Amino acid sequence: MQERTFTGRIANLAIFSLVEFGTRASFKIECGARSPIVCAVEGNVAREFIAHYREGDMVAVTGVDEPRPSTAAVNTPWLGRIRVHAVRVAEDARLAA
Repeated sequence: MQERTFTGRIANLAIFSLVEFGTRASFKIECGARSPIVCAVEGNVAREFIAHYREGDMVAVTGVDEPRPSTAAVNTPWLGRIRVHAVRVAEDARLAA
């Protein structure tokens, strides 16, 4: 799988913790004229993300396309999402500050 990087604002941030899976977060990256990119983080990346970023922050995320779950029913819609491996402050945001 090829890593991809997207830059934009964090939107629709949802943080949750499950006993079986630990801390996770999902959010969208709004990239201007392009459709929002759905992202998911888990484990140590999620804990770092939650500690440093909030809704509306400009970030650059790097990750890979997450495949459709093999357990999903055939008629279940799957729009895809990015499994995030790294998050950093977007260069544009640093220059503006």
